[in-house]
This record gives sequence, structure tokens and C-alpha cells, in this order.
Amino acid sequence: MDKKKRNSLIRYVVLIVIFVIVALALYLFFTSDRGEVYTAPVSPVIVEKPEWRTINEGLSVTGYIEAEAMIPVVPFVSGTVEEYPVTAGCEVEEGSTIAVIDKKPYELQLKQAEAQVEGLEAAFRRVEALRDSGGATAQEYDTLSAQLDAARAQLELAELQLSYATVKAPVSGTVIQAPSSVGSIGSQEMPLAVIANLDNLIVNLKLGEKYFHTVSENSENLSITISSPDGYTSSATVLSIAPYVDPLSKTFTLRVRLDSPAGFIPGMFVYADVIWSEEEYLTLPLQVRKLDGSVYVLSEDGKSAEFMEMETIAEDNEYFAIDSQYEGRSFIIRGQNNLLPGEEVRVIEETK
Repeated sequence: MDKKKRNSLIRYVVLIVIFVIVALALYLFFTSDRGEVYTAPVSPVIVEKPEWRTINEGLSVTGYIEAEAMIPVVPFVSGTVEEYPVTAGCEVEEGSTIAVIDKKPYELQLKQAEAQVEGLEAAFRRVEALRDSGGATAQEYDTLSAQLDAARAQLELAELQLSYATVKAPVSGTVIQAPSSVGSIGSQEMPLAVIANLDNLIVNLKLGEKYFHTVSENSENLSITISSPDGYTSSATVLSIAPYVDPLSKTFTLRVRLDSPAGFIPGMFVYADVIWSEEEYLTLPLQVRKLDGSVYVLSEDGKSAEFMEMETIAEDNEYFAIDSQYEGRSFIIRGQNNLLPGEEVRVIEETK
């Protein structure tokens, strides 16, 4: 064999060896153990068992304290205020002085009316004597009698207006507004004071129309608590339930009176809890429930999550009620939002 043929044969043998080596390497690469296969981690969850609790069915709203009766004290005569002994916050009794308006014009008016009555009474006595003797006609007598009656009425009016110059409290209570002062003008257009009975405080609560029938049907069993931001609380008694729904706000008014008004003042912002039902239920925290209302319960073997839809029986601001058949089961309260039905889970904590 010549040299050229021998070199060609060697090249072919080398190529075949390289091909065999590559094939063997590929075979070993795909058939050999490549190490540990990746497996997804088991989802950690926290579970909680349901407990028996009292569910208060109702709603929470806000409102403002009002006095059941706020009486504006308006003067019946006009004039300069000469005395003004009241201030906002002071207690007044019925009939006590709120203000004194300048009396001079009304005193002069009274003297004028008294003088007119005295003159007409003297004239009437003379005409009456003359009539008996035939010296005066019946018409003259009747005319003077009518004038005397009118003068006496004018005198009564003058006396009344003079008495009105001393403005008095129509009721007992607390002065909550005292907008006037000595030297100002008192008139019927502006009250000199506003008096309220702070022992009778109310709240007008605006409730959504969807609660109208529920509240109306349970009006005798309503439990209402009023609380202020600074910690004062009081139960409240229902005064009235508006028989209509406001078409603009879609609300109706529940009017209540505070049973213990101490600490509350008119105008104060308050919270109101209106409860119409109290009953014992098997309950779970609201955190167990997903946004769509479903829940996940731990399987009997404790290894996976079971998807479950539940109809709401009752709920309050913290808990919702479930059927008693689920007593003793463990519900997932943390980690449920990323689960799939039947997914394997690992319990890392069980709350009490």
C-alpha cells in the first residue's frame, strides 16, 4: 500500500474513533444521574379552629349630638340692650332674666296710654250722667264707650310691651349660644340666646335604605350604643323611625335619646352601634374568608388544602358564623390566598 492510501486510512480511523467517543459521551450525559431533581416547596400555612361566640348583627354609623329642644330666646320688642347677664354655658331657670332692653320708650308709651284712659273715663262718666238726665244722646254714649274700650286695650298693650323689655327665659336649661352684648340692638330678627336642656340629648342616625325593614321589624329589640372619640359611652332609647326613605341620600332617620348624657354636648361627633340580633354561633375570624367569600380548610390527614364555599349565616365586624358541622376542623387563616384546591400544605402554626 502506498503512502497516500495509508494516510487516508489513518484519517478515516481517527474520524471513526472521534465519532465513537462523542457518541459515547452523549450517551453517558443523557443516561447518567444528573443530580437531585427540583421539587416545588410545600406552601406554609397558619390554621385556626372555629369557636362559639355571640354574633351581634347590626351596623355602625356616625352622627352628631343634638339637644332634643333648642329654644331661641327672641325679644318681642326692639331696642338697645342695656343689661345682658348671661353667657354661653351658664344655667338659667325659667323666668330668669336673659336681657333688659331700654325701657324708656315703653314707659313713655305707658304713661301716654294711662293719661288717655283717665281722660276718657272722666268724659265717659259725664256723658253717662247726662244720658240719664237726657242731656246726651245714646250715640254719644256708645261712641265714647267704644273709645274708652280702645284706650284701655292700648293701655294693656303698653303694659305688655313694657314687660317685654325684660327678656326672660321661657324654659330652664343651659345657654348654649349668647350672641348679643350690652349696647347691641335687640330685635325679633336675632335671638338674644339659645337655651337647651342638656339632660335630653338626641342623635339623628342616617341608615341605608336596605336596613329599613330589618330595623323597623326589630324596633322593640334594638340595642343602641353611642360613643364619643374621647371615650364617653351611653346606651340610647329609640324615639322614632322615619316612615320614609330620602330619595336623594337613600337613607332613613333613626332618632334616639341618650340614656346617660353626661360627657356629651350638642354638636359632638359620635359613633353609633345599632344591634338588632344577638345569638350564639360557631364562628371564624373574617381573615379566614377570601375576597370571593370562599375558604380553605385543612384536609383530614392534615396534608392538603380543601377549597370550600360557605353561605354567610351572620357576621359582625370581626367574625362570621358557620354551620356547626365544621366544629373541630382547621381552617387556613394565613397563606390561603395563593393556594389551589388540593394543593399540599405545611402547617407552621395553629392559633388558639
